[in-house]
Amino acid sequence: MSTIGVRKATWTNSDGLVIGFGTTRPAVEGAQAKNYAGKGGIKTASVVFDWRDLNAARAINIPVIAGSRVVEVKLVVESGFTSTGTNTITVGDGNDTDGFITTTAADTTTMATTGVVIASDGVYVYDDTADGDVTAREFKLYSSADTIDLASAQTDWTAGVAALVVTYI
Repeated sequence: MSTIGVRKATWTNSDGLVIGFGTTRPAVEGAQAKNYAGKGGIKTASVVFDWRDLNAARAINIPVIAGSRVVEVKLVVESGFTSTGTNTITVGDGNDTDGFITTTAADTTTMATTGVVIASDGVYVYDDTADGDVTAREFKLYSSADTIDLASAQTDWTAGVAALVVTYI
């Protein structure tokens, strides 16, 4: 790492440590960073739903506009869910129904815990094939308008309230 700028003054303490005063800016050489600036800042949208919405297969979705990048999708269980069977919830979009949260993450056991937060675990969490780095977390870019959709194939939920929270830029 190198520094850009000039220190206005320095002082050496009794241990021999040189203390600098003034403006210096560290510069990282050889690293690349993705720039998500210019999108108007970070935004959050949420929708609260309960077990009746899941049983009735009501649309539980949050619209995203073209040019948005989804930073995080999570389920926040406000009141534990119960059911008479083994149930699951998925969160995705028009291209992949469980792209953000898979059935493994949002199953009957996890959804039963009041206060649990289920964060993105699907393919969109690591959605970077363009630059060859498939292990670096990326923000999913929506080139056209879409919705983040929550669904459950089961209709035997008997209690529970949660929020679907989408953070995007």
